[in-house]
Amino acid sequence: MRRSALGVLLCAALLEAGTAAAQPEASVQVTGLVAHAGPVALGNLKPVTVDAHFETMHGTQAHRWRGPLLLDVVNVAGLKDEPGSKTHMRHVIMAQGADGYKVAVAMGEIDPKGEGKQVIVADREDGKPMAAPRLVVPGDTSFARGVHDLAALEVR
Repeated sequence: MRRSALGVLLCAALLEAGTAAAQPEASVQVTGLVAHAGPVALGNLKPVTVDAHFETMHGTQAHRWRGPLLLDVVNVAGLKDEPGSKTHMRHVIMAQGADGYKVAVAMGEIDPKGEGKQVIVADREDGKPMAAPRLVVPGDTSFARGVHDLAALEVR
């Protein structure tokens, strides 16, 4: 009896490990004014946690998200500034979902020299892993820029 219980536990542990290993690491494609266009793995970046609430047709919702800062994701790709003075804050990041939905986030919103807002590319919601990354913009009232199934970021 003891061996079979141990065997069941071992099999369960192996299945769980195999399932975790089979899930691809979350990433987002970064293009545009960057030195290294391509996918950026979110798991390689320091995560932050943000709480955000927003209004829906069914009332207020509140969630806790975790993931790297949008600015960190862009910086991994190597942001390219235009020639000239003070061009850094001219950038806009277009975030696009798998369904084609697009929103803009201005560099001045997320840069510490500007507003310094903690916009994140979330991979966890309320402590649970998400099937796909989501752009989370704390402070937006309606969550219209909360792009689900985030597929790409284009730096302009």
